[in-house]
Amino acid sequence: MSLSILHTTLYPTYLKSLIKCILIFIACSSLISACGGTKEEAPVENEVTEAVSPDSTKATSNDIATEVQINRDKWMSHEISSYQIEMQKICYCVPEVVRMMVFEVESNKVESVHYADTGEDVDPQHYGDFNTIEGMFTFVEKALDKNPADLSIAYDEKYGYIKELSVDFKENIADDEISIIASNMRPKED
Repeated sequence: MSLSILHTTLYPTYLKSLIKCILIFIACSSLISACGGTKEEAPVENEVTEAVSPDSTKATSNDIATEVQINRDKWMSHEISSYQIEMQKICYCVPEVVRMMVFEVESNKVESVHYADTGEDVDPQHYGDFNTIEGMFTFVEKALDKNPADLSIAYDEKYGYIKELSVDFKENIADDEISIIASNMRPKED
């Protein structure tokens, strides 16, 4: 058999095998990535690694509780009881709940709520437990009591109120996450 005949006979088989191997490699790589299989790297010498344990989780909750109290005290120091604030809840909820709302608060109580985009009044059942700044602080305290899987908070630098809140109560349960964005707080003259 001549070399050119051998080449034309075996080359297509070789290409098919090579393509098959590449596709198998890509499929396996995708599968490993999807399953979270990553190469564990050894710690660098003198690098501090932190193990997560129930005790360290509690310490983190205590740190968050301390941070919440510091910012609540900051908010309280301004002695603002009447204000307007925009809030939006982000969750797997009905559309009426996730729209941006403007809360009118007088003497630390909600007087009225309307949608930011239309000015239409909001049904009280749609604005939830955290409808004042103090309500948001209370919501975080109750969330901490439930030992959430994840909780992150950002505060307004000047006033200390919670401007972003995100909580996931159970790590392996879908659709229990809640996020709240608060902005444009404007104190009113009493």
